[in-house]
Amino acid sequence: MRMRSSLRRKENELSGNGQLFLFGKADFVCYYKVPVRLLSEKNPDYGCVFDKHRAFCLPIIITQKIQITKSEKGVMMMEAAVLQDYERRRLLEYADSFRELADSFQNFGLESAAEEALLLKRTELPEDGNPQLAEEKMIPTEEERQLILWERQLSEQRGIFAGQLQEMSRMLSEIAKQERNAEKISEKKYRQLAREMKAEGILVGDLFYIRAADGHRQYSIQMRTVKTISVSSEDVAGLLSVLLDTRIVPHRNCGYFLSGEWEYYMFQEEPCFHVLTGTAKAIKQTESVSGDCFESFEYGDGKVAILLSDGMGAGESALKCSAAVVDLMQHFLEAGFSVEAGMRLINGVLLTGGVGHYTSTMDCCNIDLYQGTCHFYKVGAAPSYLKRENLVEQISSRNLPLGLVDNPESESVTRFLEDGDYIILLSDGVAEAMNQGIGEAALPEVISRFQTKNPSELAGDILTYVLHQCKGEVRDDMTVLVTGFWETTR
Repeated sequence: MRMRSSLRRKENELSGNGQLFLFGKADFVCYYKVPVRLLSEKNPDYGCVFDKHRAFCLPIIITQKIQITKSEKGVMMMEAAVLQDYERRRLLEYADSFRELADSFQNFGLESAAEEALLLKRTELPEDGNPQLAEEKMIPTEEERQLILWERQLSEQRGIFAGQLQEMSRMLSEIAKQERNAEKISEKKYRQLAREMKAEGILVGDLFYIRAADGHRQYSIQMRTVKTISVSSEDVAGLLSVLLDTRIVPHRNCGYFLSGEWEYYMFQEEPCFHVLTGTAKAIKQTESVSGDCFESFEYGDGKVAILLSDGMGAGESALKCSAAVVDLMQHFLEAGFSVEAGMRLINGVLLTGGVGHYTSTMDCCNIDLYQGTCHFYKVGAAPSYLKRENLVEQISSRNLPLGLVDNPESESVTRFLEDGDYIILLSDGVAEAMNQGIGEAALPEVISRFQTKNPSELAGDILTYVLHQCKGEVRDDMTVLVTGFWETTR
């Protein structure tokens, strides 16, 4: 039951504490839920008939408008800025803690190395200068050899764990440095939007937008449906597109249907570009499963990642390693890690034997759909290709796969994409098969001849040509990923 704030004290006795919720634009509305004892037979102001022989408690909601002055708004904005600065400093403190913990692990590893050096110092001659005794002293016992090996492995794992802590510290520092401002839309625009949405059975509460680092906007809107009707976030995005005069789409974390309760929903400006990925693969003739693993997914704000990993060997063991690498990289990117940080952490997992002492390549293509940029990250991977009409650019690297050295070298290349470009990622098996025919160097020219527009068909055409070169003899797993890049029509 909704009542005005001017309840008569002689008719009603209010008790209890209210709960405050802030909605709206210039005026804030406070909703208090309190128990009310109703004593009158009939309240002429609200038209409610009650039993005159008994009094009872009833939960009601009182709506009260509070005028917020400009000075009060300024104080509230200042308090919000103080809280944001406080949270930023907390993140930096956490980052410092992780960094100090990593330093302590590294220092402990140095102390262990010094103890190992003292243990190995057995080659010094004794005081009497007897070479026979010196030779006997140079030979460590079996127990000492096991102790030395154990100390070395423990020291390596401490170093890897220290590196992981350093990455956590770096990520927290980057998050703390990010700045985003929440801004309100104009009062006139808000009232127009609220009126039009209400006509469609949707009540609008608070509404503000967040401007991302690259300039695009994200909208946070508090909404609920008026009655039990099904309204999808896609329908709301269509209404917002018309009312805000810009193309709006639901955020990837936005619920599909609106609820009857007040909830916040996220929307964003539609990216300027969109992509479509097609695949084609061939399995090694002596195996039943491919050792290559790939994934294409959207994460963050308008970013798409295309991952391809080739595990060492073939079959189930290679697939186990490459699948673990792709899965870990996907989780790291979705959690906010950079590609370089994710590769260093995965390398630590492979070095410690987390997936069975295997090595694996990593080919990562990171596309920004708002900026139209593409970042290639390659660790031990085969060359990739960027096709623009009849021109093909080869992008290659010369480094070792993951799981071989402590600090893997990740080579990155950035390119600006245009409408109709194609990104082609290949596994090592494709290059090896080409070397059985006209050679890998001819692959850019071969790709430039294909005029297929569909990414799946283009991937199939490339694989078919490669199979002809090796006469159908598949000595290693082959995987071809083709991603088409197009400008979004407005």
